[in-house]
Amino acid sequence: MTSRTATIAENATWRGSLNNERDSLANAVRETISSHREYLLDFIHLNEPAPYQTMTLAEWSRSSALQTLIATYSDHIYRNQLTQPRENKPLLSLWAQWYLGLMVPPLLLALLMQERAIDLTPEHFHVEFHETGRAACFWIDVQPDDVLTSCNDAQRISALTTYAMLPVVQALEATGDINGKLIWSNTGYLINWCLGDMIPVLGEGRVAALRQTCFFEKQLADGSDNPLWRTVVLRDGVLVRRTCCQRYRLPDVQQCGDCTLT
Repeated sequence: MTSRTATIAENATWRGSLNNERDSLANAVRETISSHREYLLDFIHLNEPAPYQTMTLAEWSRSSALQTLIATYSDHIYRNQLTQPRENKPLLSLWAQWYLGLMVPPLLLALLMQERAIDLTPEHFHVEFHETGRAACFWIDVQPDDVLTSCNDAQRISALTTYAMLPVVQALEATGDINGKLIWSNTGYLINWCLGDMIPVLGEGRVAALRQTCFFEKQLADGSDNPLWRTVVLRDGVLVRRTCCQRYRLPDVQQCGDCTLT
């Protein structure tokens, strides 16, 4: 066998081994999610070819693309109230709730219930947007992250915050129409709910430690400021959202059942 032929064969073997590893991890994550909350797989696709219309964060966060998405979503929200002045702050708040509300729960499940961790950097995530302009479905190119695999819960939460969530918040904050603190408040409320839902599988003690890490430590495990700090607070023995998400300001959008304003 010539040197060139041997090299080609070695490369093919290496690529095949890598693909098998990726598919194995994707299947393991899929089974983990399915065993706890199967409905999450309705909007999370793992190692499946992403449709042509999907976009990475780098693509949808471009000013022209994001303006188009938000304008489409605004037209949808205000479709029955055409003369009502439009407010971008609550609109972006709700748009972000859709985006992070679909992306974060399955990732949190995978990170806390799966030994091997997936790479959370944004280029591995493609999002398909609904015809109304909000996020509808994610297509994840599953890549193993050996460094994150060796990390503890606090370090995994830090990675989820820094690599998966922070770039989304920064992109929306860059519009000048919303303060990132409002998006973090909404996301903290979401994560707290997810952790409560995971008590049967993680246990009271581990969830209590995770809540301490998420909401009552000023710094993340990597030493950076924790944007989830005090996004939920203890009132009458229960962790509740700290601030209103502002969705009540939008037409035909129901107020949250536990709104801080009621």
